[in-house]
Amino acid sequence: MPKFRFEFIEGLPKPAIFADMADRDEAVRQAKLAAKEAMLDGIVGGADPTSWVAKVYDEAGYLVATLGFHDLIAGSENSEQSEEMEEPGVMRSG
Repeated sequence: MPKFRFEFIEGLPKPAIFADMADRDEAVRQAKLAAKEAMLDGIVGGADPTSWVAKVYDEAGYLVATLGFHDLIAGSENSEQSEEMEEPGVMRSG
């Protein structure tokens, strides 16, 4: 099973999360679920999560998806666009 790296940019730096997923689609679905949970926690804590972002990288370090939390709030039609905000060929070390 491929390993994916998830980075959640929520104002303060947080360590990356590594997880085995069946494929890219499952990794993006899981990132969306985690982002929605983080948004709820942020709202309860008095934060504005609309500027937060989640990024998903594959095993090779390539960015496969960028999810803007504001897209998840706006509705499902916009959240599909956020998946397309990919940066193919961009590699990140780490």
